[in-house]
Amino acid sequence: MRWGTAEPIVPGPTKYKEIIKIFAENSTIWFTIVHKETGQFMGQCCVKVAEPVKNRDGVFVISMLPKFWGKGYGTEATRFTIDHAFRALGIQRVSLNVLEGNEAAIAIYKKIGFKEEGRKRRANWVDGHWEDGLSMGVLDEEWAEMHWKN
Repeated sequence: MRWGTAEPIVPGPTKYKEIIKIFAENSTIWFTIVHKETGQFMGQCCVKVAEPVKNRDGVFVISMLPKFWGKGYGTEATRFTIDHAFRALGIQRVSLNVLEGNEAAIAIYKKIGFKEEGRKRRANWVDGHWEDGLSMGVLDEEWAEMHWKN
């Protein structure tokens, strides 16, 4: 049994398609990112709202294939997804986690309005060294001020 729950420990899926399917099924909103011209799969992004009535906090996740990094696709998908979450779900904040070594993502998140809210030291072992994990968030009124100007 898992600590603190009545659920049994079950081995996780090993195939990417299985992992993505489970992730999609557990998300509040889910988008597959495809190239506008070719229809080629580029990645996925989603927001999960664990407590829609009480805290209304959505957690954002994005994953892009490396060949599409640095071309603005992730920024476009992030803006679209966060905007949709605020408008359609009525949530009051969106949170995310990112490793400190992902400087490009951190720059994008800050550029579109996310603020660093916390740091988990030595959160992940990456390429022979420890990296801190950053917690970032944006509130609905901050998003509206930056993105919903009339």
